[in-house]
Amino acid sequence: MSDLQPLDLYRFILQLGETQWIEEIRIFGSRRYLSNASYGSDVDLLVVPSRPIQIDKLRDLINQQYVDAFLLEGVLAISAANETRIDLTQPEAVKGLDAVPLWSRTHGWLAGQDYRILDIIPDKVPAMTTATAGAKPIILFCALASEFDAVRERVPGGTQKNHARIPPYYRAYVKTSQGKERLVVAVQTGVASVSAGISASRILDYFDRPQLAILVGITAGLKEKKKKSGSVRVLGDILVPTATVDVESGKVTPKGKEKAGQTIPVSPYRHSAVASWTGFDTWATGWKRLVDGTDSPPKIFTDCTLACTASVIAHNHYAQSFKQHNRKIAGIEMEAVGVATACQGRCDFLVVKAISDWADNRKGDDQHAYCASVSADLVISMIKDETI
Repeated sequence: MSDLQPLDLYRFILQLGETQWIEEIRIFGSRRYLSNASYGSDVDLLVVPSRPIQIDKLRDLINQQYVDAFLLEGVLAISAANETRIDLTQPEAVKGLDAVPLWSRTHGWLAGQDYRILDIIPDKVPAMTTATAGAKPIILFCALASEFDAVRERVPGGTQKNHARIPPYYRAYVKTSQGKERLVVAVQTGVASVSAGISASRILDYFDRPQLAILVGITAGLKEKKKKSGSVRVLGDILVPTATVDVESGKVTPKGKEKAGQTIPVSPYRHSAVASWTGFDTWATGWKRLVDGTDSPPKIFTDCTLACTASVIAHNHYAQSFKQHNRKIAGIEMEAVGVATACQGRCDFLVVKAISDWADNRKGDDQHAYCASVSADLVISMIKDETI
């Protein structure tokens, strides 16, 4: 479990900016320096008012005990926490302040991706402030580097973060159709359920109360027989399963293997929102690819499950045998059980993966780039649309 957690300073600053008499907000002190590793230090803000204001007015606004706000009053900066005074007429005091503008009433947020989220040591934050401190992101878990890169390309302008005790991650804000900004965090978990589960657990410990976790990327599909009616899945189509099925666990006896793997459902209401998204057809027209010589948009299949294995499968007969575990299995991937288990009791969980091969002897990576991109774009589009 990580000993650091994120403080969503960006959202806190925007809330302060709703107060009409605040004209500008700056950051100073040790946390002004992004390279500073003193996570136990508080975050010092300098609040510039548009008119004379009593310090009690500012104190009433600071409900985050990891923040100390100073009110600029003439040549003095006065702390709302303990009324410490910094005399800005002294050259050394002005030089030491070295404040960086974060927000102004005229221009809004000024610092780009910098300072949006600062790391804190949670033990030094009283429990009552947890809801304010939490960044509450949507977390996109990716097994492969190509999947991770596909997400990054669709949310540009973000920040890559590296910590010793948690997986590297990329964070960015996505603006929705309603004008909201939602924090999206992309994480590369590595391949296979155990690795993915450990990575997911560490990230979920780090971020306080994430809204939703989505496993996004590519999957092998199971070939179907031709149907008299209804759609047949083809490469590039998207699977959003109702559950992930552990097809590895069981008991081996002289009579064979007894199935004992669990089936872990995804979030029902999140799944329903995706399955009923009215914007899918319009979105899909932008992702046409050649299918039997015809430009065709991808289709989405939601009445299905996915098998989760510990091995890459390139054997059609063996792949088809997984339907003995669950007749609705439509694809095979390797991470969902681990990530789903990590998410239980912590946040909602979904899987969105595009079919890149048929788990047979012709298995290859020709479709990887398209499938990684189409699944990532679908997820980001639904976030922007506020469908999920």
